[in-house]
Amino acid sequence: MAKLRWFLLTGLFAVLAIVWPALDPARDGRHAVSHAQEKDWESKKIVPFVPTPQEVVDRMLELAQVKKGDVVYDLGSGDGRIVITAARKFGVRAVGFEIDPDLIKESRENIKKAGLEHLAEIREQDILTVDLSPATVLTMYLLPSVNLQLRPKVQKELRAGARVVSHAFDMGDWKAERVEQVKDPAGFSRTVYLWRIRDRAGR
Repeated sequence: MAKLRWFLLTGLFAVLAIVWPALDPARDGRHAVSHAQEKDWESKKIVPFVPTPQEVVDRMLELAQVKKGDVVYDLGSGDGRIVITAARKFGVRAVGFEIDPDLIKESRENIKKAGLEHLAEIREQDILTVDLSPATVLTMYLLPSVNLQLRPKVQKELRAGARVVSHAFDMGDWKAERVEQVKDPAGFSRTVYLWRIRDRAGR
């Protein structure tokens, strides 16, 4: 009889271990919130994260002639390397915009490790909603379709004299002021485009 009771109790605990989490309303709520948050940022994630080689990062900022007093905005900032390089190498204020929670955490930790929290920051924001007007230098490594989607906003919001630098992709028929090829560590040639805002129409 004792063995039978032990067997029944063991079976009951096994069933509860499986069923109980499904009956936990708090768990369902937490799962729903987590799932909703994940779906929210996934729906806004229009570009996959592919890091820009450091050599290309350096040349992008050099091509933009970043100098004291500039404000650098990096759209889709990933691990924060462009933001960190701008702040460390040129001593300017640099802001990255990212929506992937893991990349936001990683890039903020990278900024902290570099001791650049007084100059660099990462904001959790959809790049299509960013007010670009404070930036004097705008960097990006997106996709052709996203560049074209952003182009009217870039031309409307950036002030005359602002520089726009894109790794790999152009802006359609908006003629670049400079186009350069940069060798990455693997020996592949990377294209970098530079535009300068001449007036509110982007000419």
